Amino acid sequence: MASDRLATELQSILLKRIEADQLVLPTLGAVALRVLEVLRDPEAGPKEAARVLERDPVLAARTLRAATSAAFAGGTKQITLREAIARIGTRALKTLLVEASAQKIFVSKNPQINETLVLLWEHSVAVAGLARDVLALVGGPDSESAYLAGLLHDVGKPVVATVLLELERQLSDVHQRNWIDSGQWIEVVGKVHRPVGVALAEKWQLPPVITASIRDSGEFNRDNRQSLANAVCFANALAKKNGIHAGAVDHGENDALLMIGRSALGITDEVVRTLTRGLRERITGLYE
Repeated sequence: MASDRLATELQSILLKRIEADQLVLPTLGAVALRVLEVLRDPEAGPKEAARVLERDPVLAARTLRAATSAAFAGGTKQITLREAIARIGTRALKTLLVEASAQKIFVSKNPQINETLVLLWEHSVAVAGLARDVLALVGGPDSESAYLAGLLHDVGKPVVATVLLELERQLSDVHQRNWIDSGQWIEVVGKVHRPVGVALAEKWQLPPVITASIRDSGEFNRDNRQSLANAVCFANALAKKNGIHAGAVDHGENDALLMIGRSALGITDEVVRTLTRGLRERITGLYE
């Protein structure tokens, strides 16, 4: 198939660029990066973090919205940015900053590709929430890290899309060849995105356990049943089962992954129903 050949060629190009440090990867925003640096200082507090965060109105607004959400029992009372940071805590704030930075990657100037990236972002948010809830319900460790691992499991795809657009220009200008359609596009990025996602996680200096889960979330680890990678792999299949995905899905293969995941994680029918109840409603409108 043409998409298989393109995927092989593209992966070779990407791996060579990554090895030579020539692949241009997105960086965390300056404000987000500075806030993360402040949060690493044990003597710093909400006041110092708020002073930096207020330089970015969008990030500040997201922080205030998170602090007044039902998840933090915020109600409708107006609070300061400093109070918001104190309420949600440094761990949730770090997640919010990475989430906001990752979302910016899921944008393209190509309208058709941008529509697909919106679907990918919604899928990523669904997988993030499901992975976190899976580990929480089965008593697994570090369920909050599972959210970031799920959120970033497909983060290499928009980066790959950028390289594909570059190849498109080369093909059009030099060889006068037509571009692949959107179905082939999602098939290609699905085959080669993982090493790029790992490289991005390393560039952002995320915890090694999250980087490892991005690398290994394509298959189940039977030796470490409650691992982040297993939670993400199961959450990915569950999101697809509920129609939250971009591109075609091999339903037979996906059902097999769900069966293996349920066995590895000890997931019951009742847990599955709990995980997926209102899933579509929870992710609708999150792409801003």
